Amino acid sequence: MLTKKEVEKIAELARLKLEEKEKEKFAEDLSSVLGYVQKLSEVNIEKVEPITGGTSLESVMRKDDETKCISDPQMRKQMLDAAPNREDDYFKVPSILD
Repeated sequence: MLTKKEVEKIAELARLKLEEKEKEKFAEDLSSVLGYVQKLSEVNIEKVEPITGGTSLESVMRKDDETKCISDPQMRKQMLDAAPNREDDYFKVPSILD
């Protein structure tokens, strides 16, 4: 079980103010958590394959079409033509600053 002094140090690092009664409760609770972690470290994981992600799902997003580029004059014209408001070769948007 954690000592009162250890709990005080942890509280100081976490910038917590604890009453005396809380220090006793935290000592019990933190000791319980550390005991659980100790049990986990005893588990034999020798034959368990490591995982690198939480799921084996594949992306549902489409691949980017690299043939369409804003620097392409035809694509630029299509984008500007689709804009609800434009001025020359620029999109015109409402001002957000007064």
